[in-house]
Amino acid sequence: MNTKVETALGVIGGSLGVLASAFIFYIVLAGIWPGGGSITYASPEDFGFMVVFGIVTLIVGLVGIAGGIIAKSDMKKGGKLMLISGILGFFLFFTFWWIIPGILLTAGGIMAMKDNRKEIS
Repeated sequence: MNTKVETALGVIGGSLGVLASAFIFYIVLAGIWPGGGSITYASPEDFGFMVVFGIVTLIVGLVGIAGGIIAKSDMKKGGKLMLISGILGFFLFFTFWWIIPGILLTAGGIMAMKDNRKEIS
């Protein structure tokens, strides 16, 4: 299989994950919840939780991008990174902003792991 598909799925899925983390940071900095509610009277623990949530989302998205890039040279390692990122994202934050990145990363990881090319030694 062509490595361009796996690379594209990994990079696009990871990029969408990074955009999701940017959205989370925007919510924290602007002080609004999606839907128009305000978090101006939220406790400091709520802000801390959202910041940690955004950082974890950013890290998982960057791991997905790294997996997509590594899949160009080593399909198995890149596939493992994309699978870890996609599945970990589903378990940690199965919310509306991780569904599409998670599907793309998991699909790219599975495709990279099922690489049928023969290695030339």
